[in-house]
Amino acid sequence: MWNTDLFPTQLVGSYVKPKWLANHEKVYQKEGTWWNVEQPLLQDAIDDAVRLAIYDQNLAGMTFATDGEVRRQTFSGHFYNLSGIDQEQPEEFTNFHNDITEYLKMKQKATNVGADLAKDEKPKEPMKVLFPAVREKIQWPGPMVVSDIPFLKRYANQRSKITVIGPVTLSYRLVDTGVYANHAELCFAIADALNHELKALAAAGVDLIQIDEPEVHFRYSQCQDFAVEAINRMIHGVDCLTQVHVCYGYSKNIALKEPSPIYPKAVSLIAESNIDAIHTEYAQPGHTPDFLTSVGDKLVAIGVLNLDPQGEVEEIENIRKLIMDAMDVVPKERISLAPDCGMWFLDRDFAFRKIKSMCLAADSLRNQFG
Repeated sequence: MWNTDLFPTQLVGSYVKPKWLANHEKVYQKEGTWWNVEQPLLQDAIDDAVRLAIYDQNLAGMTFATDGEVRRQTFSGHFYNLSGIDQEQPEEFTNFHNDITEYLKMKQKATNVGADLAKDEKPKEPMKVLFPAVREKIQWPGPMVVSDIPFLKRYANQRSKITVIGPVTLSYRLVDTGVYANHAELCFAIADALNHELKALAAAGVDLIQIDEPEVHFRYSQCQDFAVEAINRMIHGVDCLTQVHVCYGYSKNIALKEPSPIYPKAVSLIAESNIDAIHTEYAQPGHTPDFLTSVGDKLVAIGVLNLDPQGEVEEIENIRKLIMDAMDVVPKERISLAPDCGMWFLDRDFAFRKIKSMCLAADSLRNQFG
């Protein structure tokens, strides 16, 4: 179980990334280039923004606090520091096929590949996307985000959570130059390297580690034969709660998320792994409780907040009803409340009011069912 009170609350990972700190228009440019603060002051500014993110979570009553991923430009690029990855001389990426974009109505194109090109869509004009190249065998270079944990734990009122890119997703954000025999072998090498990071994070005292795996949804048909083994290799011997996050993409880019028939298949696949918990998007896609059978016997963090920037703050009673309906399928002891996906692009007041509503709904559910 979650080893907490009933209905624990958590962010998916990211919280508001202040625009005084980072230029959101540069999010998909080279990692580390989006900061608005000059280098001599940057570390102090980032620390202050992390404190703000934790403060808001504490004030809202969040069970598992994160650092808001404020130290990262993107959830994936932050882990390009694995040895063997060449960021300075990237190569052209050409595998744009995915399984789900026909179920998404886009507001704008993202440029990190993900869910941004329609299934089998041919670009109207030649495009060139450059991703870091794999030049040598992937190795763990030593701790990458472990040093973030003491700072997080110093300020978090309750438990701590951190996120790490998943091996499947990172493998589709790289271009292998022939180092590995096939894509599965590249994925396994990433998983083995990141396993060292997860063990170090657990040793540092973090309570929950989330593995971000959107590509298991986006590219289910491409990765279904090796995704479970990759996840198992990544979490092998890790001594804390582990969770996989599966999503549809950022709401800032997507106007409508129709329920994808691939999504329950992706979640069911991950449920075959040794992971403890699965985070599912739920609110904006309009999933219904029957979908939750796909999580099997895993703990489940249910996305109860629609993060459309033009949306509204959820009513407490609406969140309660969503969870009570879910309890027809999943026992209350296995349920956590979370937003649908990352919150980094939202305005702070809007984001805080949403997580406060979620935490108040969780309090109400505890009072009723505890």
